[in-house]
Formats: sequence, C-alpha cells, structure tokens
Amino acid sequence: MQTIKVVGAGFSGLVTAYYLARAGFKVQFCEQSSRAGGLIRTIQTQHGLVETAANGLLNSARLEALSADIGVPLLPTRRDGRKRFIFRGRPKQIPLSLADVFNLGVRLAASATSLRPRQFETIADWGRRVLGTGATNYLLVPVLGGIYAGDPEQLSASLIFGRAALPGHLRTNRPVRAKVRGTVAPPHGMQQLIDGLADHLKRAGVEFVFNHRAQAEANEPTVVCLSARSAAEFLADIAPEVSLALRRVEMLSLVTATSFYSAEAARMKGFGCLFPRDQGYRARGVLFNDCIFEGRGPAHAETWIFGGALDPEVVNLNDQELTQLIAEERERFFGKNDPALNIQITRWPHALPHYSIELERILTTLPPLPSNIALVGNYLGRIGLAKILERAACVAEELGASLRGTSPTVREGS
Repeated sequence: MQTIKVVGAGFSGLVTAYYLARAGFKVQFCEQSSRAGGLIRTIQTQHGLVETAANGLLNSARLEALSADIGVPLLPTRRDGRKRFIFRGRPKQIPLSLADVFNLGVRLAASATSLRPRQFETIADWGRRVLGTGATNYLLVPVLGGIYAGDPEQLSASLIFGRAALPGHLRTNRPVRAKVRGTVAPPHGMQQLIDGLADHLKRAGVEFVFNHRAQAEANEPTVVCLSARSAAEFLADIAPEVSLALRRVEMLSLVTATSFYSAEAARMKGFGCLFPRDQGYRARGVLFNDCIFEGRGPAHAETWIFGGALDPEVVNLNDQELTQLIAEERERFFGKNDPALNIQITRWPHALPHYSIELERILTTLPPLPSNIALVGNYLGRIGLAKILERAACVAEELGASLRGTSPTVREGS
C-alpha cells in the first residue's frame, strides 16, 4: 500500500488525510506542534464556549457526508442568528440610503454585461464601477472586510469572486448545495469536529507524528498543508521557484476577544454586526455567539474581531488595553456599559493570507510542483473551511490518480 505524507495537522491536513484514507492510501501525519487542529480550538469555560478561530463553517453536501461518516452532528444557525447587521449610524440590516438603492438598481441594470471583475481589479474599484459608492462603502466592503480582513483598495475581485485565471494544478471542486443551508457547527464547538476527524483517522490506521518538523524528500508523495510561509520553507530545496513565490504572500494578523456578560446584557438578536471604517470603530465586527448556535451559554457571549490589513498594530496591544478598547466600543455600540464576567483573548500574528492583487499575481503564475507534491491551504485562491474541504478532496483524487497512473474523475468547476 502506497504511503502519503501529510505535513500539517490543521483542518487542511485532517480533511486531506480523510479523503486519502478513503481512497485506500496509507497516510502519515507530520505535525510540528503537540496537537491537531491548527488555529481551530474550542475552550470550555464556566460561562460558555470560546472559539479561538472559526465558530462554524458553510455547509455543503460534502461536509454533510463527512460529518455523518465520522459521527459528528452539525447544528444549523438558530433563527435568531440569521439576521446580519452593518453599522451606519446604528446597526441596520439594510445599510443603504434610498439614493444608494436607486443608484445600485440603475448601475446593475446598466452593467449587465460588465459584472465580471477585470484581471487585477480591486474590490473597491469593482464595487465603485458596478455598485456605486454607497453600496460599496456600506455593503460590499464591510461584508468582504469581515471575511477577508483585507484592504479593499488591495483586495482582488477576481480571487474573491472565484474568477481568477488560476493554473490547472490549483483547481478545486465547486461545492454542491447541502440539505441544510448556511453556517453550521458541531454542538460542542469546532473542537468536536477536529477531534472527530482525528479519532476517525486513527481508527482508519493513519499515523500521527507530533512535535516533529518534517523534511521534504524528493520522491516521497506529500501533501503540504501548511501556511504559505511554512510551505515556502518546506519546499525550499525541492521546489525553489514555488518556494520563492510563496514567500511573497502577505499574511495578516488578527485578534479575537470573546467576552461574556449576564444574560440580561444580550441587547440584540442576530449573527453579528460589521463596522465600516468611517463609522469610528476599531473593531471589524462583533459576533453574538449564543444567538448563532444552541448551547453556547449559559452567559451571553460576544466575539469582537480586530486587526487585518488596515490595523496590523492591534495585535501588539496587551490584554488590559484590549479589554478597555472592547468596553469603550461596546458602550458606544449599545449605549450602556455592562461589566464583563470574563474575556478570552486570542492573538494570531500573520495568520490570514491577504487576498490582494499581489496574491492574484502570485497564484496565476505559480509554477507547477513535482507530480508527487501537492498543496492545500487557505492561500490558494479559496478562503474558508468549506472551500478548503473541496480543495482537499480534489487533491486527494488527483494525487491518488497520479500515483496509480490513472485519470482523475472529471469535476465540475475550477
């Protein structure tokens, strides 16, 4: 039986190993840290759950099948958590003025043949060209800024809308709609999904080697599931041109702070609220955790998100400074100062790739790897756990076919 090495036991590595094992390959993990899961971790506190990274993921048919196979149920978003707000003077579900809405309608009607982003066009430029200034500043930019944490004057419209001309070796599957739509999460937090995957893989005979820094071997089948910078280091000797390209990927720093309050402090019902930059908030957004999924209490929990391309220095604030910042922004947002029961702060320096025009240039010209090496990660043109899952399944199929000397199944999308 052919052995394939998976380097990195974060979410990317775990789902890649899952599809490789299903395809009949022997898999060996090499993980530099002492645990699986990477950035994803759920902390259980007396007040409720704390997610150090993603609090859920977009559902798909592939995710539903995987979760059923490993025995991890998925909760849908609560009805209260379906409302999403953007702050424009106050939290609004539709943050556009009547003039903005009229301008948007006129522009969309006139732009029917030019909606597709141009090569190396920024999100801000695309939005102003297609949607108008109001819809760009108070709808497009806050939403995409909340997801990508990038600078709208640098974010690549082609990458974000899935229209970039990526080379064939970076292709992926297009997600198939799930029975339950929207964001989902395990009942006990995202750690439950990580643990369920790891336990399933161990039962399937996958070998985990922790606290080990893997070395690249020229002829060893390997899937590199690391950050862009770590992947560049790993590939330096066996794929120097790819390594040099990946070293140019800009990584953004983030801070998340989950704060707990008494149940009476839950003043809004919804998924959360995003803050356009001209509204005077330093936070990019806030999530209302106990409104999104069942079982996140007993206290009211909010996760405040800071950082990204427009505020890289926030990661350097100490806990006291961040706690004070949250108190000030929260009092302004709700009009009342509620004492926090507890605050859990997580800092992620250089954690998220900047989906910029520069990344579009890097990826569209990325040289191919040796046939026995493949990449899976959030910097490859598709961000978000659901899209990483699709990339992992595609890589497992293509690498498996290459090793067996067969052709992969034809897939829809790229």
